[in-house]
Amino acid sequence: MPIFQYEAKSLDGRTVKGKMEAVDERAAALAIRQQNYFPVKIKPFRQGLNIDLGEVKKVSIRDISIFCRQFSVVLTSGITILKGIEIIRQQTENKKLAKILAEVFEDVQRGKTLSFSMGKHKDFPDMLINMIEVGETSGTLDKIMERMAVYYEKEYKLQQKIKQAMTYPIVVSIVAIGVVIFLVAKVIPTFISMFSGIGNFELPLPTRIVIGLSNFIRYKWYVLVFFIILMIVVFKAFLSTVDGRFKIDKFKLNAPVFGKINRKIITSRFARTFGILIASGVPLLQSISICSNIVGNTLIRDVLDEAREDINKGASIGDTLAKSGIFPVMLTQMIKIGEESGYLDDVLAKTSDFYDTEVETATAQLTTMIEPAIIVVLGGVVAFIILSVILPMFNMYNAIQ
Repeated sequence: MPIFQYEAKSLDGRTVKGKMEAVDERAAALAIRQQNYFPVKIKPFRQGLNIDLGEVKKVSIRDISIFCRQFSVVLTSGITILKGIEIIRQQTENKKLAKILAEVFEDVQRGKTLSFSMGKHKDFPDMLINMIEVGETSGTLDKIMERMAVYYEKEYKLQQKIKQAMTYPIVVSIVAIGVVIFLVAKVIPTFISMFSGIGNFELPLPTRIVIGLSNFIRYKWYVLVFFIILMIVVFKAFLSTVDGRFKIDKFKLNAPVFGKINRKIITSRFARTFGILIASGVPLLQSISICSNIVGNTLIRDVLDEAREDINKGASIGDTLAKSGIFPVMLTQMIKIGEESGYLDDVLAKTSDFYDTEVETATAQLTTMIEPAIIVVLGGVVAFIILSVILPMFNMYNAIQ
């Protein structure tokens, strides 16, 4: 069935744009009128001629958190779901999200549930879809969306803290590499011509190393570029395999310094997700299943899948997770306390807040450690280059004497 792109006016004078499937333009106009809109322009939609780079932009966690917050406010105000989707679609700055919401609007208008309509689009997280389905079933969609807004706002803040902590070291590293390449490729060749006229004078080892590196960068740089591209391709191919992904994720948990931070991030994410699922009335086994897909680590996912089987047999959540040895003792002990007291969701929420603070502190400490390390390494490299230039001068002076 052909797709038509339309522009219409609402009863209050607003301009509405969108796309729909119809037999012909007349049928499209009739469908638009049935939505209480007055068609202004209708034309066939040609995919190849209507490319909008804004629609290629990814729907970020920030966009999801804003969507949940706006939807929560809309529903709390007594506005219908259908009208709420249309309001949010017009306000969102992400063109791709606006396009998706237009399709969701049409599906809901046809009688489909909100969870089913949003589930057709991979840009929405699985957890959000599951939570919306729970909210629709229980009649608490407004509260669910408020909880999800808080959840994704915390996820976004955690991501931003990590990015801010790592931005400075990455920038300094890039600048340092650029400076070293400039020295080796542009400055060193000036001295090479001077040393080449010395005759049988043997250059020191540091000088020969720097000269060899300079010649390699100047004349065989394409080999280095090819090697880097080859390593990236091999790494991505290895990462795409099940065994490769498992080994990389295991390394992330056990890597020096970074492993501890990664464990704290996963622990915080698991506690927050598990707590909000339990608080929203999602069944226990389904909650663990959702958490296993959200933590972002195959090793943790396998542990949670095994824990789900043990819990299904009647085992305690805290004892099962403690047996795996993956999660920190504090988390497993807090889960046991929550199980015994009946306030598991509250305990998990406080635990996730604690680990959020731990992640913030750990990333700040890591940044403090990396900064002097980069300076020391950069200073060592520059000193080695300077040494490679000075040593031949001293040897020449001694030879002349």
